[in-house]
Amino acid sequence: MAWSIEEFNCKLNRVRELMYRENIKNLLIETQTNFLWLSGGRPYVNKATANACGSLLVTCDKVYLVANNIEARRLMDEELKGLPVEMAEYPWWDEAGKNKTLEELCNGDRIWTDEELSGKIARLRWSLVPQEVERFKETGRCASLILEKVAMEVEPGQTELEVAAKVKEVSSSYGLEPWVTLVGADDRAYSYRHPVPTEKKVEKYVLLAISGQKWGLYASATRLVHFGKPPEDLKRRHEAVLKVDAAMIGATVPGAKVKDIFERARKAYKNVGFPEEWKNHHQGGLAGYNSREFRATPDCDVTVEENQVYAWNPTIAGAKSEDTILIEKGGPVIITPCINFPTVDVEYEGFCIKRPDILIR
Repeated sequence: MAWSIEEFNCKLNRVRELMYRENIKNLLIETQTNFLWLSGGRPYVNKATANACGSLLVTCDKVYLVANNIEARRLMDEELKGLPVEMAEYPWWDEAGKNKTLEELCNGDRIWTDEELSGKIARLRWSLVPQEVERFKETGRCASLILEKVAMEVEPGQTELEVAAKVKEVSSSYGLEPWVTLVGADDRAYSYRHPVPTEKKVEKYVLLAISGQKWGLYASATRLVHFGKPPEDLKRRHEAVLKVDAAMIGATVPGAKVKDIFERARKAYKNVGFPEEWKNHHQGGLAGYNSREFRATPDCDVTVEENQVYAWNPTIAGAKSEDTILIEKGGPVIITPCINFPTVDVEYEGFCIKRPDILIR
């Protein structure tokens, strides 16, 4: 699905402004992530490869699709339809065909790739345009509904792999691809921060986490399910991690430094009685066309801006709190909201927010 010309031109202007600052005449967009971000087109045959099945060559006044004859027409007809892009096709069997085509288009001038400018290109993606904001909200809503449905239907005796298969089945009905699906049953939820599904069967407790992609955008969330009354230790851990999450969400406002949010999280861990737990898992970071465009660290000097999206995921062994938030002028808004899932009011240093409770089945 190609973006509107308005959105395409907005992003193209960002690219050309970067090219001007870097004194670059020709930039070749080769990675799937940047091809999709710029155009909206699905740039793949094999999603497991980093590079797209065609490239977008951006010059000072034109954009070309450079692709072999297998992919060129399909990409133009179905993925880039309506965009001001010209096709430059070469035969698939000519190993030098792509380079010869590029040399002709650029008159032999130097061509930079998006991989060479990866960090600077990534920053162009960080602040969302209005159309992306709306798509991200829908992506987040879908991720939340998927986890809720699975949480309501999971049963003791199912294996983690069977639960993960259900996540993928439900995700398909929402047009969302769950690139990350974590299922931690009972002790595995305590032992591992990233419980990749196994044959272990669910007994009393299960942690469900997803990072799902729709329209190229990734929304992440975690939900907890317990069969019967949760033990007091789990409740204590869960209440503590919700406090840490509230501390981070409340601090994520335009103008805040990511390193300051991180330090606030460290202090919150200490205040709730788990001072060392932050060392056992990353705390999340900026979300977008990657599950995390970057992770927060004590030295991250990035400033939070309006129309960015963050996904924090503090953990205390056995418990995790994770949602995806949009940064608006007035502060953070959760875009993976609990719709039919129990919530609890959480307060941290004057900031109050509803967070997902443990679903008791």
